[in-house]
Amino acid sequence: MPSEPRERVQQLGLPELVRAMQYLPAGISVIDSDLLFRFWNDRFCQYLDFPDRLMYDGVPLEDLFRFNALRGEFGPGDPETQVRERIGLARQFVPHRFRRTRGNGAVLQVTGSPMSDEQGRITGFVTIYEDVTTEACQQLELEQAHQQLLAAYEELRRAQLDNSELEKDRSKYYQLAVRDAVSGLYTRHYMEDAAARLLEQHERDRSEKVALLVFDVDRFKHINDNHGHLAGDTVLRRIGDLLNGHTRRIDIAVRNGGDEFAVFLPKLDLRQCQQFAERVRSEVRALRLAAPLGTVELSISAGVAEHLPGESLHDFLQRADSALYAAKRAGRDRVACAPGTPD
Repeated sequence: MPSEPRERVQQLGLPELVRAMQYLPAGISVIDSDLLFRFWNDRFCQYLDFPDRLMYDGVPLEDLFRFNALRGEFGPGDPETQVRERIGLARQFVPHRFRRTRGNGAVLQVTGSPMSDEQGRITGFVTIYEDVTTEACQQLELEQAHQQLLAAYEELRRAQLDNSELEKDRSKYYQLAVRDAVSGLYTRHYMEDAAARLLEQHERDRSEKVALLVFDVDRFKHINDNHGHLAGDTVLRRIGDLLNGHTRRIDIAVRNGGDEFAVFLPKLDLRQCQQFAERVRSEVRALRLAAPLGTVELSISAGVAEHLPGESLHDFLQRADSALYAAKRAGRDRVACAPGTPD
């Protein structure tokens, strides 16, 4: 642990730190390198419904996995197999970030990171659990509305209407289907089709490079919680305007869901993509918002990657997202490059 945080711990004291953890608006757990629980707060047990009898200092992670498997939290399958698979993943001590839907319908955002000592040796793992049920429901509603728009557009397309007024309606429905209503950027569904074509072109001609920038807004949940979702939409709209003003006609700028964005950049390599990402990061830092967001300072954390021959769209996005997560761990408000270099 660096000296400055150690000094803060000495000044505050361990009892005060432990008590402060109970006031966090999120669940937190800490396990050691032997996968034994060493700390958790009350909200961790509340979010995951673990009974008091199960939670004691040094309880093995395997026991909690088994408890969840036996009550069906991991879905159908052999509980012991499910436990072994999860313990195998846990022993890798790699960062992770995913959403988990519990049997009671609650949706948790789970973010984990390994801990290490001053020599870089793994000493354990800390995991944060956030309740994002409301946001997930809103996203589902948007997805359903999007599907309705796609169906309406498809109905118009099949009709092959020649009337000029109806042709205008077709164009309107098409824009609703491919453009995000808040940010004005392309939707994820459009991205999956358009980006796949870019990657196919790269597979045919290796000189047709494709780079990818992914980023999200630092502490965006704090903006929503303190100023409301309309204020959050204002932030998304301003960033959408910024991207539309800084991308080329051949680029594909996407709102990938929530506060996450992606920009596919054909004909750019990793270095050029990184330069573009730094310009976007600087422009976001320079954004000034009207009241009640006048005191909010925006920043983004970003990951960049260059497409590798034979790499799927899913793996390409995953690699860039891992770099984004590395930027978060390094302190936010920065750009990180994904590992892997094209031949």
